[in-house]
Amino acid sequence: MKYLLCLFSLFILAACGSNNTGGSGGNGLITWDRSPETVVFRADVEGGTPESALWTRNEIPACTVYGDNRVVWTNELGQFNTQVLWDKVTDEQIVNFVTFLTINDQIYSYTAKANLEPPSDTMPVVETLTIFVNGKVHKTDAFGGWDIDYYRKVIDACRQISIAPVLFEPTGAWVSAEAVTYDYNAPLQFWDASASGLDLAALAASGERKWITDRNVPILWNIARTSSPRLQFIQDETQYYYVSIEVPGVNRDAPPAPK
Repeated sequence: MKYLLCLFSLFILAACGSNNTGGSGGNGLITWDRSPETVVFRADVEGGTPESALWTRNEIPACTVYGDNRVVWTNELGQFNTQVLWDKVTDEQIVNFVTFLTINDQIYSYTAKANLEPPSDTMPVVETLTIFVNGKVHKTDAFGGWDIDYYRKVIDACRQISIAPVLFEPTGAWVSAEAVTYDYNAPLQFWDASASGLDLAALAASGERKWITDRNVPILWNIARTSSPRLQFIQDETQYYYVSIEVPGVNRDAPPAPK
């Protein structure tokens, strides 16, 4: 009954919003905000207690559908070896995916209950699904009653929205750095501030993200996609840093590109 009520609400909202023009897309029954920053759907893994906030900045959700019809997802090739793929799809493809989630996978029948788990010293790592259509956000997580293979099935469906994916190659990104103590268990990446034109010491001291569009973008992007999050950059032989690279509309919390 709860599922039927949610489904009924979905179509009522759609009917009420069907006259919205310019700022939304869809087929009249299923609509969404066209902004490229809008997350129409996202499959993600949240929580945990990372050693540094920069680890989280490097992360990319498993699959995201954005308001401008971009689909961005990850393909795990092996440990610390992740491809990022993307495609620009049609309204019909997104509508079909949302319909699948709503009718076949009954996403509105599941709730988010991670916040009801007993407190512990570390935050639990939890799989989450978020959908935002017809002006309504619905979020559910792995504590909300899923079957064991539910999350994987939804991710596969999200990735299959695209029929002609391409490898994502950024041309601009936000970079940040944090000075850390040397960890003999962590892998090392040597960094030459003079040769690269990017001084990690100055970047870390600023405490701010820096927008870059030079050759360091593909270099740092490749390192981030093929390395452990524990990777430490060593500069000037004795200084160690965590480094993050964030691309707007790809990494989870990346700010918009500067105008």
